[in-house]
Amino acid sequence: MNEDQQDEAEALLAIYEDDSNFIQVSDTVYCYKFVCEENEMKSFMLQITWPKDYPESDDAVLDLDTFFNSHITEGERSAMIELLTPHMEDWSGMAATFSIITHVTDNVEEFREVIRNEKLVERVEKEQIEAAAATAKLKDNEYRSTKGMTKGQKRRFYDKFGNIDVDDKPRGWNWVDVMKHLSKTAGVQT
Repeated sequence: MNEDQQDEAEALLAIYEDDSNFIQVSDTVYCYKFVCEENEMKSFMLQITWPKDYPESDDAVLDLDTFFNSHITEGERSAMIELLTPHMEDWSGMAATFSIITHVTDNVEEFREVIRNEKLVERVEKEQIEAAAATAKLKDNEYRSTKGMTKGQKRRFYDKFGNIDVDDKPRGWNWVDVMKHLSKTAGVQT
């Protein structure tokens, strides 16, 4: 770590000492979380890595390939980096970590517009399809025919689901009340 890097590291730690979104991963790697309170899927973390000859000859390396950004597609990450690329030329040859973080903070909505959360939409749709298939399979298994069941199994089945199979009538479905029948037919002579 050269003297310019040490000076910038001390300045960054002094500026962001109370900011929980600023993380020093190592002497040359710094991360900053841009948290969206309304929609956490619009939050992202920018990782800034200093090469060996930074800041004199090499620019800081910007990276969005962290686990925190797993909800962002590769194309969206590339588009976000491309939003910063024109400004990197302005900061070339100087300590730029603070400038990068400040620029992204000032224009955070522009960066969040890039995040469409296609992975989330695909995941939710896939979960809904899987849930519908599981429900249909469960209903098929639950509402199977009662043929081949013992009387006790049928009784528990009917207590749980009622009579759902038209061809499989419960015991006594066509029984006639004997007293009612005899009272109607008692006086009839054949």
